[in-house]
Amino acid sequence: MPMDPQRLKANFALVRENGDGLIAYFHADLFQREPALRDLFPASMEKHHHRLLQALAHIVSLVDDPPALVPFLRELGKRHHGHGITNDHFPQFGVSLLTALAHFTGPEWNEDLESDWAAAYSFVAQIMAEAAAEAAAEAALERSAAAQPVEAVG
Repeated sequence: MPMDPQRLKANFALVRENGDGLIAYFHADLFQREPALRDLFPASMEKHHHRLLQALAHIVSLVDDPPALVPFLRELGKRHHGHGITNDHFPQFGVSLLTALAHFTGPEWNEDLESDWAAAYSFVAQIMAEAAAEAAAEAALERSAAAQPVEAVG
């Protein structure tokens, strides 16, 4: 993860002051770009906004400690798979996240910050996507096993 964790943490401290606005902006951008994704989210987004902001805060707090961060990301990836999020969705989420971060950072947004956030998001998305793929493979194996006829033991 080539980035400056301290710069990323300082930027998140700034944008986090806009908490719900940041997350609402992210979702508005995401749904504008990909309207079909709206169906994957709950009708009322309040709880989801809170959980997403908490997850971002946790990720940023551990961004300089990948061994501590990876288990959290793996669990997050498995949960997202269970909600219908596919690996094809991750790039669009990244674009919308960076768009929201840039908006709330304002004139201080620059190439270095964008690069830091892009590197962090790439790492996060990779780990989550790997865990989601594993969850999908496990689910397929379970479905396959359940579909196999049981042989009588005689």
